[in-house]
Amino acid sequence: MVTSILNADFGSVFILFQVLSFLLFVVLIFFGPKLLMWQVNRRLRDTLIDLETFHQEAERHFLSQLKPNQELKDKYMSLKDFKLSPPTNIDPSGAVERLEHVLDNSENKFDRFIDQYTEAEDEEQKADLQMGFKGVLGTYQIYKVMRHFQQLVKKTGNFQLIGVTQMMIPIYKEISEAQKEATRAFIDGAPIGDSIGPLVAARHIEKEDEEIEQVAERIIHSEETINETQTLHVIKPTGPGARLGKYGDALETIAEENEKLDAIITVDAAAKFEGEETGQVAEGIGVMMGGPGVEKTKIEQVATDNDIPLEGIIIKQTAPEASKPMKKEIYHAHDDAEKKVAEIAREFPEDANIVLIGVGNTVGVPNTKAKANTVHNKLHKYWKEYEEQEEDEVSYIGLMSTLPGGANQIKLEQEKNNLIWSTIR
Repeated sequence: MVTSILNADFGSVFILFQVLSFLLFVVLIFFGPKLLMWQVNRRLRDTLIDLETFHQEAERHFLSQLKPNQELKDKYMSLKDFKLSPPTNIDPSGAVERLEHVLDNSENKFDRFIDQYTEAEDEEQKADLQMGFKGVLGTYQIYKVMRHFQQLVKKTGNFQLIGVTQMMIPIYKEISEAQKEATRAFIDGAPIGDSIGPLVAARHIEKEDEEIEQVAERIIHSEETINETQTLHVIKPTGPGARLGKYGDALETIAEENEKLDAIITVDAAAKFEGEETGQVAEGIGVMMGGPGVEKTKIEQVATDNDIPLEGIIIKQTAPEASKPMKKEIYHAHDDAEKKVAEIAREFPEDANIVLIGVGNTVGVPNTKAKANTVHNKLHKYWKEYEEQEEDEVSYIGLMSTLPGGANQIKLEQEKNNLIWSTIR
């Protein structure tokens, strides 16, 4: 009797469970998409708030250095929506020269804007402001792109678009936050992670400023001695203002002035894998250089024409670390990098002519070893902030690059939405 009653109760519960499961399935069929849309829209709204905050902070740092008036406001609002149209690739012939021309014109336009609206007379401070403005542009462009996605998702409800958008949210937030921090560093005249290449170069220059020659646009050259008997031609962007430069033109001049160059060593920041230590130094072959590719192409051409070996040294860091104020681990990597330069040079003859190129943004990095020894003074407050962070940063850009085609997709998105940012690092 008891068994029969239990079996009857169990059967009733089972039937009730089936009915509820079917009802839940029906509810999910009709309301699941609406629930997903509500969740995605809420996440996008929160993301837009964060991106707008990053932009406003970058903007506040930048505008605090300019003369406030209505004319500035009008010009600033116009330039903030700046578009850079890369040259056509229908005819590959001369593509590098055409891209260089477009990039040079954008630099000149920003220079004119800064000259017109800043009270600063110091050229180094103007260079910092010009680079800081690019950071402001970057944060604004990313905000506009994410707002575009949010509106498309809201209007179309396209599930493929929802998936892509959710995947790109952490990427765009990471890039925008890094650009905001880069703007802060530029205005403050503090080195960023990408400045490690110029720092290594500067620490090889024993001469005084007045003894150093400018060998190309925004590039200095100093002839030094390494390993007692070898000649070291040091090339770096002119500091301590935030500059990149015409590395290729500088190398071409040095190659013309010297009968034989035995090696070219480029030093630059490079992306690290998770599990690798920030500031780890490694060797490579080829031109260690990112960016639009103009200067890298020129260096490769000079090396090929003159049969010069291309040696490389990389200091590992994530993409955000390269844009933010220089971490302590990256700064102290200059010791290992300098030892590596001497070690590579010893692989060549005792009377060898070696070229050392410090690749990267030279913000906060002066031109001589004596002055470069004080670089860390600008970084102490940032190091304290890093120490107060509870855990290591996760680079979502690094995560995306591990997926099939992920690295190319990130590069495409960055170039499509903000080609200018590639000229910062």
